[in-house]
Amino acid sequence: MSEGTQRKQEADHTKDCDEIIPVAESLVEAGKLQEGLDKLLTLEKLTRNDADLASTSRVLVKIISILHARSEWKLLNEYLGILSRKHGQLRQAVQKMVDEAMTYLEKVEGQTKLDLIETLREVTEGKIYLEVPRARVTRMLSAIKEAAGEITPASDLLQDLQVETFGSMDRREKVDFILEQMRLLKLQGDWDKLAIVAKRINIKWLADKDHEDLKLRYYSLMILWGLQASKYLEVCKYYRQVYDTPSVQEDESKWSPVLRNIVYFVVLAPYDNEQSDLLARVAKDDKLTKLIESFNLITCFTTPELMRWPGIEGLYGASLRQTKVFGSKGTKGVQGDIEEESGDKGDKRWEVLHDRVIEHNIRVISKYYTRITVGRLSQLLDLTPAKTEEFLSRLVVSKTVYARIDRPAGLVNFKAPKSGDDVLNEWSADVSKLMGLIEKSCHLIAKEHAVNAALKAQQSLKA
Repeated sequence: MSEGTQRKQEADHTKDCDEIIPVAESLVEAGKLQEGLDKLLTLEKLTRNDADLASTSRVLVKIISILHARSEWKLLNEYLGILSRKHGQLRQAVQKMVDEAMTYLEKVEGQTKLDLIETLREVTEGKIYLEVPRARVTRMLSAIKEAAGEITPASDLLQDLQVETFGSMDRREKVDFILEQMRLLKLQGDWDKLAIVAKRINIKWLADKDHEDLKLRYYSLMILWGLQASKYLEVCKYYRQVYDTPSVQEDESKWSPVLRNIVYFVVLAPYDNEQSDLLARVAKDDKLTKLIESFNLITCFTTPELMRWPGIEGLYGASLRQTKVFGSKGTKGVQGDIEEESGDKGDKRWEVLHDRVIEHNIRVISKYYTRITVGRLSQLLDLTPAKTEEFLSRLVVSKTVYARIDRPAGLVNFKAPKSGDDVLNEWSADVSKLMGLIEKSCHLIAKEHAVNAALKAQQSLKA
């Protein structure tokens, strides 16, 4: 008979259970364990064949509870496998037996617990109606292996679970499982797979106030991924999601370091339309005025004025280098700093900040100058001519600015040549403007003639 076949109950064996179970318990207490189990197995066969779910569940749970009470762990594991594989065994009865066996996991340790977990994994393998218990015992096994220092096997165990497809699992528990998968991938250092697994979580669901704990766990992992991939704009967005969390907004000790990190990573992000828009929105945050240094730093990037790197380094260098974001290897960091392990990435981000200052200055110069000498441009940027040309070429390639370098003349031209369409559009606009002026002039002349004619008519009547 197929495991999924639903059968109609043919008889009610409640009375038989009430009579035989106490007898079996008496035999077990008298030291006749096998005889007591044999009586229960006979009763189990009778209830199973007649599809009596309540009685079958009662018998199965009683068998394993007797073995648990007697600490017969080897027999318990054997009977879990035997009873679950019985021909025509009822699914709900097996489910109740497995649920009962899972309660024993909290009371045992060591090899006994490992054996029971492996048995439960074998019993639940391939059974959709037991997918949730299988996921839970697999997570227990993964935690044991992690505690033993076996990170890769622990991660592999959880990656085999596609919990997002489990219809019988609560959504919150699903997200919790996926976050655990991401955490183990982080420990394993598999950042590419972590990004793939993260897409299984619907971030709109995390926005609910009841799921704040899961939301904060999710974004803490995504921030680490963004730092690893040097995706500073993404890191800024993740911090903004944390910043918008109600529990964070209510506590200044929580939102102030988050807002500080938002400023750091939005200025580190490469310039484009999205970064420029986000920079402007962050700068308008009223709470930013309480963080004087961060407010002044972001103001430098939103104001169309030159920033001299020696001045920026002198004003903000000491405090920025104390953070893990910009600090060198071994920096202890400040309160609410990033969780990234100290390394040489802080020094690299400090160099990136220097680059962003230079790029900002080039954009500002391109607005105020149509032509400038390479020497003067290098002087304004505090760079050598070679470095100046390198940065300028990078911005031209990314189409952030338009520039052409005349090396023999030593000139940089920021004025973009007009295309044929632009010239025609300007000519058309000028002609339209000219025709408008002519029409207005004609109207005024006609009006003046009419006024003069009326005055002459009045004078002739008076005469």
